[in-house]
Amino acid sequence: MTDIALSTASRSRQRLIADGALLLVALIWGSTFFMIKDATSHFAVLAFLTLRFAIAFCALIPFMLRTGRWPQRAEWRWGILAGVLLGLSYAFQTFALRQLGAGRTGFLTSLYVVMVPFAALLLLRHPLRRRVLIGTACAVVGLILLSEAPGGDLIGDGLGIGCAALYALQILAVERFPKGSDWRIMAGVQLGTVAAICGGLFALLSITRGCDLGVCLALRPFADPLPPTLPIEVLAIALFTGITASSLAFSIQIWAQRILPPSDATLIYALESPFAALFGVIFLGEVLTIGALIGAGLMLAGMLITALGGESAAAS
Repeated sequence: MTDIALSTASRSRQRLIADGALLLVALIWGSTFFMIKDATSHFAVLAFLTLRFAIAFCALIPFMLRTGRWPQRAEWRWGILAGVLLGLSYAFQTFALRQLGAGRTGFLTSLYVVMVPFAALLLLRHPLRRRVLIGTACAVVGLILLSEAPGGDLIGDGLGIGCAALYALQILAVERFPKGSDWRIMAGVQLGTVAAICGGLFALLSITRGCDLGVCLALRPFADPLPPTLPIEVLAIALFTGITASSLAFSIQIWAQRILPPSDATLIYALESPFAALFGVIFLGEVLTIGALIGAGLMLAGMLITALGGESAAAS
């Protein structure tokens, strides 16, 4: 009985540590919205993301080397897939921040909490539960209210929702990581892929600046010129977000989701959006109207209801 009690206490302590670690991740992610909005207001979005995730990857190299092995084929496959989805989601999110406030972007991109169960139904055959449907209804009504609030933008809102969809797919990709894989290798492969994707997109979009075709004209608003200098404040934000919000946060994500049930982890991730709104109000002076607050509250309620819907309600 003593061994059983000690084992139960150890598991409870481990879960408490994982809860606290993911809460820290949500706080860090929420705090980065206003920083990134400031950093990319006069600096190329994809150049910033390339710098950020290159720093994140470099920070993980010593830990990857300590494993003493190369990634296996399945680790390459799932790590690269997750990295492609994550890189595209960050590109969408960061461009959305140019159009919208930090709080609004945070709530829109956090819709992934609602999208994950439906993506899991289609791709992994996970059944839907009643709470998921109720949570989705709350989130949709909240989104409608938020769309009527000042600060909305068709392109920005579309980018924010697109980011949420891509991140939902990334969560499912992380769910399929090989069970025996090392978190250091998986985090490194994923973040290295993000840096490559963002750098490749930056180079590809730069071609549209000298092209007059219809598709080039549509993409040109996202084709920033190469920055002539690297401002110290942009470098500082890239260092902070690269090390804490990328290397540390995604390593914690992979580690903690092996301890916590998916419902617990997703519930904590949902707290990212109110943190983003709070930091936007404090540091950017953003204002949420009554309608926007109600809409954001309904979206948050929908996310929490969905996250509390059990194991199948989240695939993270």
